[in-house]
Amino acid sequence: MILETLIKLVKSLSGAEKRHFKLLTRKQTGSKDYLILFDIIDKTPATDTVTVKQKFRKAHAGSSLNNTARYLLKVLTDGLIQSKVEKDTQFHLFQELMRIKVLKARSLHEEGYALLKKVRKSAIGSQQHLIEYFTYREELDYLSDSSYKVISDKVLVGTQMKAKDILKTLNHIQDHHSLFELLKYRLVHSGKISSDEDRKRLNDLMLSEMILVSGKSKNSFAAQKLHLLFQSFFFTDVGDHQSALKTFHALNNLFEQNITLLDKPPLDYLSTLIGILDSLHTLKKYDEIHYYIEKLKRLDQSIYPEFFRYQVRKSAIVYQLAILTGKEKSGEAITVIKDMESGFLKMYPMINEERQWELYFFCSLAHFGNKDWKKAHSYINQVMQVHKVQPQLLICKAIRLLNIIIYYEKGDSHYLEYEIRSYKRFFSKKNALLKSEALLLKFILLWPDPRKRKIPELSYKNISQELQSFNSDKYEKQLLKYFDYVQWMLGKIEK
Repeated sequence: MILETLIKLVKSLSGAEKRHFKLLTRKQTGSKDYLILFDIIDKTPATDTVTVKQKFRKAHAGSSLNNTARYLLKVLTDGLIQSKVEKDTQFHLFQELMRIKVLKARSLHEEGYALLKKVRKSAIGSQQHLIEYFTYREELDYLSDSSYKVISDKVLVGTQMKAKDILKTLNHIQDHHSLFELLKYRLVHSGKISSDEDRKRLNDLMLSEMILVSGKSKNSFAAQKLHLLFQSFFFTDVGDHQSALKTFHALNNLFEQNITLLDKPPLDYLSTLIGILDSLHTLKKYDEIHYYIEKLKRLDQSIYPEFFRYQVRKSAIVYQLAILTGKEKSGEAITVIKDMESGFLKMYPMINEERQWELYFFCSLAHFGNKDWKKAHSYINQVMQVHKVQPQLLICKAIRLLNIIIYYEKGDSHYLEYEIRSYKRFFSKKNALLKSEALLLKFILLWPDPRKRKIPELSYKNISQELQSFNSDKYEKQLLKYFDYVQWMLGKIEK
């Protein structure tokens, strides 16, 4: 487990971060087995733990791989923390709090108190409520240690009340976090909402969230952000994409009005832009997507870590390809794929596996639209070799279904039955199949080779009627946004 964690961390490092790590290690003396391990991991594919173990044992037969991995993990994280201190307000303020404690321990109370005031001012400006509370707690301890010299009863009580108010704000934020986490937990363990009955399971959370928002607590940036994240998450997963889009727009406005309060890198802002793009994609509002792709590209800045910048670039290309494949412009989509920088697909693959699945899917779909079955299959095989299929991700269903359709188009009827059984066995045990995917599998089994015989007339009528009912089903749209299997089946029937 420790080795897998270490491999993911090493593979997330940018070139500059690797150079910084090497510079830090030059200052250390003694055995440096961890450097050998670092180089082995750096030059080995991300998922190949077996090769890493073999190479390390061959190079250092007498060394413990686990101990070396733990030490390397510590050195790497120490270096990354130090670099974050210089760029991230939160990291910097936590370090200053530790500095205050050191000064206090050495009886340098006046110096510590002066620094405390500076930290509090910065914490208030950046809405770091927890750090702000710590400064009041430290001040109250300082006043106690100094026997409350030169302070009135009124000032003491006022300081205590300020600390208490901050705790109320933190409690309010914690309540928002709790509801948001429960929502995510239920969706992760139960899968996407696919019926009104499923939606009812979330009604208690929505009611609790409404009560929380209507309370009299001060709405900090964090509380507003969590409220809108909850709403957007809820509406997206119940298939109400119009409401989700409206909420995402409000969230985007909140972020753009509070740029200085965003994390570095701004992962929540990136997630919000992707939420907007995903809702527009689901609603097939392709012309509006370009505007938000440009907003997304503005996050590709040198001040942010390289792994984050690649997530921005990959997300932008995913939605460019989504537009082009959605409009059946396969040739233009293939041009976008060819223009990608060398090795782009394999850069930082473990940071966001869902995005990685989507990127390979749309590359495959572009070549599928061009009737290049071999190339389309190649992209699917590549991603399935590197990443484990996750049943809670609809993109994993989409890519497995596209895989089946490609075999169908190739006329490989012998493999189809096995693949369909495998698909049902894997996804049915997790949660019920959507109507569109169940019908697609039924359609292919009924008519595995259209070149040899016609589809039975009764089945033809039944399937045609069922297909027409999917167009307005909000739950089916969650899967159909990737590829319109309904239109594909209708096209086959009409021919």
